[in-house]
Amino acid sequence: MRIKAALSLVVITLTCISPGHLLAAETNTQDLAELSAISNPNDPCFGGCAPYGVPWHFEAIGAPEAWEITNGSSDVTIAVVDTGIDDQHPDLVGRITRVPGCGLGQTNQYSTSHGTFIAGLIGASANNSLSTVGLDWNAQILDVRVMNGSNGRTSDIAAGIKCAAVHGADIITLSFVQQGSQLSPVLQQAISEAQDAGVLVIAAAGNDGYERQRFPAAAEGVLSVGAVAQSLDIASFSTRGSWIDLMAPGEGLLSLGAGQSNGVRLGQGSSFAAPVVAAGASLVKARFPYFDATQISNQLVRTAKTHISQVSSSQYRILDVEQALKQPYRSHWQVTETGQVIALGESEHFGDLTTRPLIRNVTAIAANLTGLGYWLGQTNGAVTAFGEARDLGDLSTMTLNKPIVDMATTPSGNGYWLVASDGGIFSFGDAQFHGSTGAMTLNKPITSVVQTRSGYDLVAEDGGVFNFNSPFLGSAVSENMGSSIVDATSRVSRW
Repeated sequence: MRIKAALSLVVITLTCISPGHLLAAETNTQDLAELSAISNPNDPCFGGCAPYGVPWHFEAIGAPEAWEITNGSSDVTIAVVDTGIDDQHPDLVGRITRVPGCGLGQTNQYSTSHGTFIAGLIGASANNSLSTVGLDWNAQILDVRVMNGSNGRTSDIAAGIKCAAVHGADIITLSFVQQGSQLSPVLQQAISEAQDAGVLVIAAAGNDGYERQRFPAAAEGVLSVGAVAQSLDIASFSTRGSWIDLMAPGEGLLSLGAGQSNGVRLGQGSSFAAPVVAAGASLVKARFPYFDATQISNQLVRTAKTHISQVSSSQYRILDVEQALKQPYRSHWQVTETGQVIALGESEHFGDLTTRPLIRNVTAIAANLTGLGYWLGQTNGAVTAFGEARDLGDLSTMTLNKPIVDMATTPSGNGYWLVASDGGIFSFGDAQFHGSTGAMTLNKPITSVVQTRSGYDLVAEDGGVFNFNSPFLGSAVSENMGSSIVDATSRVSRW
């Protein structure tokens, strides 16, 4: 089957094509002749190219802060399955690899505008005093040309996806859409094989401006990407809908041009939002090399910024690379009764109480939602916040009937409960009071409070469970225990 693709930069052009054909954006570029010198990085267009000003998307996704953590790794490979890449562009020399027989091979520079623009967004070299800079300064870019300019065949694209997966791609970015309500079985098979090989497949949602599913972006397991404008509202051209996983800058982007000028060009389209996310994914892989494709995708989505459209009031998530790199995936803290905090895994140490005089022993620690802060609770009800955890209040000025024995955060991470040994519950932040055992006569004192999806459970020394706005799942009262219950936990998915 022959595929016709319309590839778009400055002007978005949608061409009517027959069923089974693929559509991307039309190449209409404008060279930027005047460059201004800047530093950090020293690539001229990082500070702005006249007359277009400073590239806005870096700040929008937290790129400068992300670069303080990692600039990427040459151990990570992103496959650009597209129109081909001008590997002679000075800002891409040494960054582009090809595998003989993988795709249609190299073509002339003028036919690679779309692919070169994508490659520049991903990985234009930094600090070389040339043109602009990509998001990932070190990842390898695998060039898999599957289109001749604006034309391509489904079989070639499928073969290119399979080949990229076989030859070490960690991430594949696709900037085309297929017309129709179902994905071509040939493309579905290729994507499935890539996913089975552990590859993260990222695809542009499309540029038709309608609320409908487009493929391959809507395929199972594919990280679908729509485009936002500088206002952070959905770009007028972007396909939209709740099925889209992530939004990223896709309007007024500066990247590399192909051909004799080797210039810098201005472009727009979800075609370019997708590689921005792909580069973000490669930074996550560099930061957390043990992440698999699903974990990378989940990390990008869970740490994205929630935005409500000023036009439609719809809510969506926008890529935030800084948070994707900062927020630990595996974190664990321990605290002693003297207030010393030990950080394990990817956890950071945000401070503790070892240098402060303690009125009472520390009895609990609880993390905030991002994993970039925590609270310490003392038996007198005093709570101290560290890192990004906010001070939401405590009981330090109150006289308690019984000491505080535990604390738990709400599913949002924006509140917490303190529990006393008599089962008295004290709520702070967005934590809601659902009841307590404070007025009850207990056989044994309460030792812990457990967060549930809609409320909390209190657990006593004898294993008794008191559920409040949560289902009763049983207790250990009837068990023949040789010692007392000292703590309890549950698994509640927050991310």
